[in-house]
Amino acid sequence: MTKLLHMSDNYLREFDASVISSGEDYVVIDQTAFYPEGGGQSSDRGILSDGTRIVNVKEVRKIDGEIRHKLDGPSFAAGTELHGELDWEFRYECMRFHTAQHVLSRHLQLKYDVVTVGNNIKPVESRADYSPLDSFDDEMKRNVEAAVNLKLKENLDVEIRFMPRGEAIDYLNARGYQTRYLDMVPKSVKEFRVLTIGVYDAASCAGTHVKNTSEVGGIQIGKSKNVGAGKRRIYFRLTNPT
Repeated sequence: MTKLLHMSDNYLREFDASVISSGEDYVVIDQTAFYPEGGGQSSDRGILSDGTRIVNVKEVRKIDGEIRHKLDGPSFAAGTELHGELDWEFRYECMRFHTAQHVLSRHLQLKYDVVTVGNNIKPVESRADYSPLDSFDDEMKRNVEAAVNLKLKENLDVEIRFMPRGEAIDYLNARGYQTRYLDMVPKSVKEFRVLTIGVYDAASCAGTHVKNTSEVGGIQIGKSKNVGAGKRRIYFRLTNPT
């Protein structure tokens, strides 16, 4: 019901839409640039306005098949024409973090033969879970951090393309993507959104990303901890581009 504008344009900050339906504290609109929470990434926030009043959007989630924009104030009636604006600082930091996480995960996959089993992308500090990874000592942390930062400095283009399901699966398998995630995609999905970071990484991802790794800056890896048998959670922050 709701067209997700971010799927093709991660840099869209404003948009116009019409209310399809509403509840006491939410609206469903015909199109949106707000990213709904999912895939480990936090939802966008921002504002919706009908020209006479402005209401904050606190979060966006998919509930019962609907993309619901939860409002910090009275809702809007069906048919109302709205203008939406993202909290761009929040969104852009999520984009930088998400691209950084892909590069970090790819490095750990190639160097240590581990897979990503979860993540949480949000401003200030993000994290990802890896398996099998029993330990992550200071030397390994320094080596991983340095290698990822060198890769980010290569100014790799980050591109989004859409492929038919079969073509995408063949392409991602050939690029060494984690096939377990492909198996989780419902058979009803006939088209995949494929993210590539230069020739370094390729993944099926619906999240938001920057256009080039130069926009990420660098990462600083913080603490890590065990979160299950052979599974380790790694926290990281970003440094600004130089």
